[in-house]
Amino acid sequence: MQLGHVIHKVRDLDRAVADFEAKGFAVEYGRAKKPYNALIYFSHGPYLELLARTGMPPLLGRLLSLGPRGGAARRFLSWDRGPEGLCGLCLEGDDRELREAMALLGGKGLRIRTKRVDTHARELRYEAFFPQDVDLPFLMSHFSTDPRPQGFTHPNGISAITRVAYPLPASKRDTVLRLSDDPGLELVEPGGAFTIAFDDGSTL
Repeated sequence: MQLGHVIHKVRDLDRAVADFEAKGFAVEYGRAKKPYNALIYFSHGPYLELLARTGMPPLLGRLLSLGPRGGAARRFLSWDRGPEGLCGLCLEGDDRELREAMALLGGKGLRIRTKRVDTHARELRYEAFFPQDVDLPFLMSHFSTDPRPQGFTHPNGISAITRVAYPLPASKRDTVLRLSDDPGLELVEPGGAFTIAFDDGSTL
């Protein structure tokens, strides 16, 4: 599987969209009505998701976190409660790659099939898998319709994310390397900075 997208937690979605637009990025909301996220797409490679909330009620999340698939609930709660900044990594592949990755993880996690209609009225269907181990990236199939613009460069001159540095315990790195051979993925020591680098040399 390849790098799919990186989640950047934000407190105020409208403010975050304005801030990234001021930095020269083209940003689109995830949906037209009551959006909870916004996307910064690139023509190839991973994209950036600005996430304000997951939509999981806190009480439900706490109850689910105690169950057999509690890892997924703990992941969602950590995104909702956590500070602003990079907080989640998704690996993306085709249906076969997703099935093989879930099998490699022993099926331990939460598997969902869902869809959304974006601001261009496109229905984007996909499947996602959230491993029980919250240290691991989550997994996703390709969208039924690719939302990435073709041949696009942002107003600031950036056209791609070239590297993602993802903190992970050494004992779990082999698992992630078996899931993904993307050369843009760099696994760093726990406590190290979770960062992304763009093709102009800047970082986030």
